[in-house]
Amino acid sequence: MEKIGRVRTTLITVVRSTHCVKKTTLRTTLAVLMITLLLLLPPLTLASGPGTGGSKIRIDNEAAGPFVLLVATSPLPITVGQMSVWVRVMDTNGQKALRDAVVKIEATPAGGGDLVTGVATHQNAGNEIDYVAHLDVERTGSWDVKVMVEDDLGQAEVTFTETVAGGLSTGLIVGLAVPFVFLMIVVGVFMWRRSASAGTA
Repeated sequence: MEKIGRVRTTLITVVRSTHCVKKTTLRTTLAVLMITLLLLLPPLTLASGPGTGGSKIRIDNEAAGPFVLLVATSPLPITVGQMSVWVRVMDTNGQKALRDAVVKIEATPAGGGDLVTGVATHQNAGNEIDYVAHLDVERTGSWDVKVMVEDDLGQAEVTFTETVAGGLSTGLIVGLAVPFVFLMIVVGVFMWRRSASAGTA
């Protein structure tokens, strides 16, 4: 009787262990599928201010007329949609930020096209030192960007070239996500049924 009891205990332990392993396998499989889905989908970023989604310095504390200018663009990379241009205006020595300047931005497709303009403001920047403008860029390719600054000290302008890449629409992103979500559901149901059948066996 003692040997039969030990055998029974061993069998119960093996069944429970197998059931736990299958549960762990199910969780691991779902976790791997979820991570894969997140890695395959591009991040959704809205350019609502400097540095959103990453930024790149275009003019790095360069002297321009009576000013020293720091200019950056975001997000990184810039895709069809909205480009933010971030500007900081300093005095000639680069010591004092000028807060009352008028900062205008112009962007034109390098191959020709409609001019896009914007006024950089403290309100867009969210502080009283920097200036930010949001420009709607609806074409891919190179864009010629001009930053014009005017203050009591005088006027200045700087230019640089920005590259706009093609972006993924929300519809396309959803279309890419649906097959992976469906696959996760199918695998999850299959593993659940296996676990349930193993538990009743």
